Amino acid sequence: MKIKKIYILILGLIIAVGALTGSILAWLTDTGTTADKTFTVGDVTYTWTPGTLVDNPVVPGQNIIATLSPYQLTNSSTVDSEIRMRITITYDEGTAPSADHAVDATDLVIFTLGTGWVYDTDAYYYTKGTAVPATNTTPFNVLTGLVLDGAQVGNDFSGIVFTMSLVFEAKQADYVTWAELGTANIDFGTGLTP
Repeated sequence: MKIKKIYILILGLIIAVGALTGSILAWLTDTGTTADKTFTVGDVTYTWTPGTLVDNPVVPGQNIIATLSPYQLTNSSTVDSEIRMRITITYDEGTAPSADHAVDATDLVIFTLGTGWVYDTDAYYYTKGTAVPATNTTPFNVLTGLVLDGAQVGNDFSGIVFTMSLVFEAKQADYVTWAELGTANIDFGTGLTP
């Protein structure tokens, strides 16, 4: 009878150690990063590489994009192409799960784009008027800075989640119309501390 209790105790100990080891391995391998995304329209293909946001809480005036980890695009096409993007920034003021009251937050957020982006009338153009060569497989920065404007964002924004939507459009030649390539959304602001 004593030997049977020892076997049951050893078996229970092996199961507990196995479960603990599996939990620790799952925790260590969960990096919380977002995978690259591929945008394609026709023969034009770009790869979106998400940057890294700093840990919460977010403080107004703080750049929440990690210094060495900007958001980037890479031309993965076999053709030269032009690219542009439209940016919208909103926050949801609804409190119920079914409430959807997106409010324009463009004036509350300061963002910094990578070198080469120029605003013209309705969108931001990368190297406006010049195609990104298919042979240029080097990633270029899209978004390098993202800051909540401390002069505009106060205590009443505590816990609010902001969403920045980047809608990319591309075209191959001067006389071809722009077509939507894809959309990337960046959510930030949870745990905001004024």
